[in-house]
Amino acid sequence: MRLSDVYNAAAALISESPTGSDNEDLRARAPFLLSMIITELKPLDDAGNGIPKCGDYVFDSLDADFPLCAGLLPACAYKLAYLLAADENTVLYQVLRSEYEAAKRSFAGSVPAAVHKIKNVY
Repeated sequence: MRLSDVYNAAAALISESPTGSDNEDLRARAPFLLSMIITELKPLDDAGNGIPKCGDYVFDSLDADFPLCAGLLPACAYKLAYLLAADENTVLYQVLRSEYEAAKRSFAGSVPAAVHKIKNVY
């Protein structure tokens, strides 16, 4: 799975052609936005797989591999879509932002939890 897959999904969500000549600005902004989104979602990914991933998430193209688990791809695509649509369509922005929050909650709800005794320490 590559960053271009996330971009293609986001473009479809905002009803744009991923490779359309009139969408060069979207394609140009996507790597920076994905760097920010992936850095933000990294702690949730770590909780989901229990293995912290090291490294900076700075992308200059959409050719890189998607560094998070596949379960976070929908959340990533929704966030990228709402950030790309923010200036153009505020109604779509709100809908996609709600979908992003729902996808994030859904992933967090699927992360296994462990129950431990609480120590009273004063």
